[in-house]
Amino acid sequence: MTALSRPVFLAAGAYTVSLGTGRKEFSPRTARPGLEHYIREAGRATLAQVGDPYLVDEGVIGNFMAARFNRQGHLGSLMTIVHPALEYKPALRVEGACASGGLALATGIKSILSGLAERVLVMGVEVQNTVKAIYCADFLAGAGWYEGERKDGHAYFFPGKFSERAGAYAARIGAERARAGMAQWYRHAVEHARLNPEAQEYHNRTADLVAQGLTPPNGKAFTDHLNLYDCSKVSDGAASIMVVSEEGYLSLGLTREDVVEVVGLGHVTANLTAPPPDLTEMTTSLRAAGQAKAMAGIGAEDLGVVEVHDCFTISATAAIPPTPAAA
Repeated sequence: MTALSRPVFLAAGAYTVSLGTGRKEFSPRTARPGLEHYIREAGRATLAQVGDPYLVDEGVIGNFMAARFNRQGHLGSLMTIVHPALEYKPALRVEGACASGGLALATGIKSILSGLAERVLVMGVEVQNTVKAIYCADFLAGAGWYEGERKDGHAYFFPGKFSERAGAYAARIGAERARAGMAQWYRHAVEHARLNPEAQEYHNRTADLVAQGLTPPNGKAFTDHLNLYDCSKVSDGAASIMVVSEEGYLSLGLTREDVVEVVGLGHVTANLTAPPPDLTEMTTSLRAAGQAKAMAGIGAEDLGVVEVHDCFTISATAAIPPTPAAA
């Protein structure tokens, strides 16, 4: 696809608190909200910003592993708890590991492009603070090639996989430079979280974040090339947004000033059973970004804001190709 076949827009939108360790209200010893709570909260907050919710044509929900973390599948049907208007409307759940939310958004966009829908409620939800960290690591390992890699993988599977990337990255640009870059990314992430009352690290008051990020990795306690500050925490929460056509947003009582147009979309998939072609770059992310920029007809110099997936500090830094070290 070289261009979108019809205009597509994003409207309204809401997110819940990202609940987990670091939030003052979080305690592993007390009962916490489940999937239903977050689905209701995010969905209702979005529908409250638009006109008649009965005009919503369908719903899409992105989620990775609720069947294991929450013993709950069939999440498309669970979307009906948001509002009676969604009863007997098409709804489905999509999954693509850490890209599940993005795939839900892409699915909603494609529904609009197909002409079968004009107004799609899109949501992402995760509730993973339901098991101990070691069990969580095993559940999340299902995002990789479980049959071929899990048995011989690190106990904390994905920190171990990204530690390998960090080691390769350090070998490429220098260990000191790599560690400094990842520490700066940690600082950058926490400082932005402090601006958002719903963010998991909103209450973080560490004075010297860079010094914390520079903590040397300890392979005997965790991984060889990542420390705990290089790793994102487990969060419970949800976000939702309306994906609409021009007819769709007008029918919901919105104006052009209320919506943002989607001008480019990229979606690629690599072979899960094969190793990455280059451990020092996020190849699929770079290719998807290239597709989106090409569809939009823009270059990197035209971008005002770049948001990348930073499940680990190395995944963020590796998504931006490094420049050669200064002589």
